[in-house]
Amino acid sequence: MRDERGAARMTGAPPPPQRRRLARWALPLLIACGSASAAAFDAADLVALRQVTGPRFDPAGHRLAWVVATPQPEGRPPRQRIWRRVLAAGAQPRELPAPAEASDHAPAWSPRGDALAFLSDRRRGEAAAVAGDAPPPTVQVWRVAADGDAAAALTAAPGGVTGFAWSPDGRRLAYLATEPEPPAARLRRERRDDPVEVHRAGRSARLWLQDPAEPGAAPRALTAPGLQVHDLAWSPDGRRLALRISDRPGLNDYWYRSRIVLVDAADGRHLRTLHPRASATPPQWSPDGRRLLYGVLGAHGMTAQAVVHDLDRDTRVALAPDWPGTLWRAQWDGRGGLVGQGLRGVRARFLRIDAQTGAWREFADAQAAAPEFDLAPDGRIAFVGMGDARPGDVWLLDGTARQALSDHNPQVAGWARGQLRELSWRSSRDGRQIHGVLVLPPGWRAGDGPLPTLVQIHGGPAWAWWSGWLGSWHEWAQLLAAHGYAVLLPNPRGSEGQGPEFARLARADWGGGDFQDVLDGLDLVVGEGIADPERVAIGGWSYGGYLAAWAVAHSGRFRTAIVGAGVTDIGAMALTTDTPDYLPGYFGDPLAARAVYDRHSPIRHAGRIGVPVLILHGEEDARVPLSQGEMLYGALRFNGTAVEMVRYPREPHWFREREHQRDVLERVLGWLDRHLAAAPAAPVERARD
Repeated sequence: MRDERGAARMTGAPPPPQRRRLARWALPLLIACGSASAAAFDAADLVALRQVTGPRFDPAGHRLAWVVATPQPEGRPPRQRIWRRVLAAGAQPRELPAPAEASDHAPAWSPRGDALAFLSDRRRGEAAAVAGDAPPPTVQVWRVAADGDAAAALTAAPGGVTGFAWSPDGRRLAYLATEPEPPAARLRRERRDDPVEVHRAGRSARLWLQDPAEPGAAPRALTAPGLQVHDLAWSPDGRRLALRISDRPGLNDYWYRSRIVLVDAADGRHLRTLHPRASATPPQWSPDGRRLLYGVLGAHGMTAQAVVHDLDRDTRVALAPDWPGTLWRAQWDGRGGLVGQGLRGVRARFLRIDAQTGAWREFADAQAAAPEFDLAPDGRIAFVGMGDARPGDVWLLDGTARQALSDHNPQVAGWARGQLRELSWRSSRDGRQIHGVLVLPPGWRAGDGPLPTLVQIHGGPAWAWWSGWLGSWHEWAQLLAAHGYAVLLPNPRGSEGQGPEFARLARADWGGGDFQDVLDGLDLVVGEGIADPERVAIGGWSYGGYLAAWAVAHSGRFRTAIVGAGVTDIGAMALTTDTPDYLPGYFGDPLAARAVYDRHSPIRHAGRIGVPVLILHGEEDARVPLSQGEMLYGALRFNGTAVEMVRYPREPHWFREREHQRDVLERVLGWLDRHLAAAPAAPVERARD
């Protein structure tokens, strides 16, 4: 394996003198704050960080299990491991042993708490002894004793398992298994007789039932072939199953075309359809079995609303509909109430929600980026939290007391990390409050002089930056701050964190109010003497790439742009993406309203771009097809504008391979070093405010 921790090895990296010029003024900042002993870190360090997800209490609240994903080299997916900890003084987390090449995830305690089931691609039985000759293993449900290490497989689904749930009495296992590839189709594929019928439904996941106490008993299918089951939940009495289903597999149906139904747990008989337009939220039964919690899509599909459905009265209650934030997820607390977690501004919040009225009350905040939490019977909360300069770990919230239960990236404590500030400002367009985060170099203080600055835009647009750790292949702030940059991360209108109305403000207005919100935030950090107005860049991924391309076509304030998997021709993307219901929610019918799509597309304004642009795109991106980046590249080359494009083989919209993730970070840093470290060039006349 080649060394990955040396200097950047990439086409287009800045020459050494430019890097040294930037480093000369960045290094004294570290020394000034007494941080000279802090270790430098690079892109390879960031993409090697472990990711923590899925904390789960056992039924008594005495143990926790969670998942830790460790990135792997050579294009292999992260290796996932399950960790367990007894919640007692002096107890330490312990990794569940697993074969070297296996991945374990999705832990679920048995109802009695005596066992832990999980999904794994371990090889079963005799296949493990002849692994060299065996076909690739499929993901199955495995079980291990609560405090044991020897795991045994519970399922043997030919197509692999995607999800599962214990019955309330622990005697049955419901699981979702992908339909196996038909032998005839496999033979055709192996001899390269493999034409692809576009938009033909793929293999769906069916619901199966199995009795783990009878290993020889054949599992029973409860749903028909071709029906996609996304999520399942047992009723407390074990007689019914709530399912989220769609008529086709695929991401578009997962997000936009699913429904909530009830089926008989004995034979799969359809009992009732509860909602025809569900959001991508797994259903949850109330402890008494009389109500069901699930999510419904908003009118245009860009927002969702959590509801509690009273099954006897056939009525729904919206949860926290007036909360001025974005509710990520809610969970029954065991006493008929609900605990929710969401984002308000840039901080995660915990709420108590009345299931009868939807009324809410905040009771704690946290630094978190996703709804990864679970409740113990006594009200304690295990969640994945972070710090300004600490990646995610498992934390315990007990009343007002907080305790870190894991430390999976201890090396970060010795790094020279950036300083995080939470910001807010008023929109010059309509006075709305806009939130954001600013990450500054270690040791920088007011009066040290303005900094070269990147404005990084998040994806979505219905997503948001958060207060906490911002260092990964697509979160560039920590790496850039360590190299002397300020990074402004705004949450303009259209983002999460300020309620559904705020998110809907981006409808038919990409590049309008959202862009002005970003410029207003830039005015704030320039006015405070933080950002050097002559050395500002803009960049981002997905929608962030879109707004970066838009910005340099409509403003002369940016020296360069980084367009990562960016939407450049919105109308063309609407007709080629794998989520065709996404863009019509913002812009309407892509044929009848094509003029609206074109008006907001950067490609229609590419002739006004006169600053250098870096384009990064995955070759297998089905969300924002590669052609989106290629069109902008071709337009800028035709126009004579300085542009570079990098294509990443095998990568979808969200990159998976560690070496490509590292390369993205190195290219971003190298590009900024090249274009922001030098004295500003003469103004370009093509772009205007």
